[in-house]
Amino acid sequence: MNIQAYIDKDRMDYFPFFSKGYLMDWLLQSEQYWLRCFVKSLRAEEYYTFHKPNKILKYYYARRKNSLGRKLGFFIPAGCFGSGLKIYHYGSILINPKTRIGKNCNIHGNCCLGSKGIYPDDSPVIGDNVDIGQGAQVLGGITIADGVKIGAGAIVTKSILEPNVTVVGIPARIVDK
Repeated sequence: MNIQAYIDKDRMDYFPFFSKGYLMDWLLQSEQYWLRCFVKSLRAEEYYTFHKPNKILKYYYARRKNSLGRKLGFFIPAGCFGSGLKIYHYGSILINPKTRIGKNCNIHGNCCLGSKGIYPDDSPVIGDNVDIGQGAQVLGGITIADGVKIGAGAIVTKSILEPNVTVVGIPARIVDK
């Protein structure tokens, strides 16, 4: 597998190189342009760390990802997300390095996925096809099942083991099955 095939597994909307959409996106440098740049750098760092180890390219893409992350408000370490990642907005997305998120995750801005700050550092394990709403927080060593939708502003501190449900509120509770 080459790097382009690895990057193309994500569900970000990439324009063909030198197409009209690509050139307009590059000239206007919209929000989606910067999100695509960040995800490309994240995936390139993962590729050169885990699939085809190369210390120089890994370092280059890690620096680029971290630089873009500072501008966008992201702290997303390499290796946390499965393929099919879709980021909708920039702004304060914090992911603990020990958090594991499955395939096809949708994530909106102002989210925190991590530990409760208690030793030992336990972080969430999130299933496939999960949608994490604006301002949601998933904290502690919990498990989130496949297909769960976490509502905007929800704070999830207990495991959600039932698949394909919607959770909302503080603390989060199941509202739709």
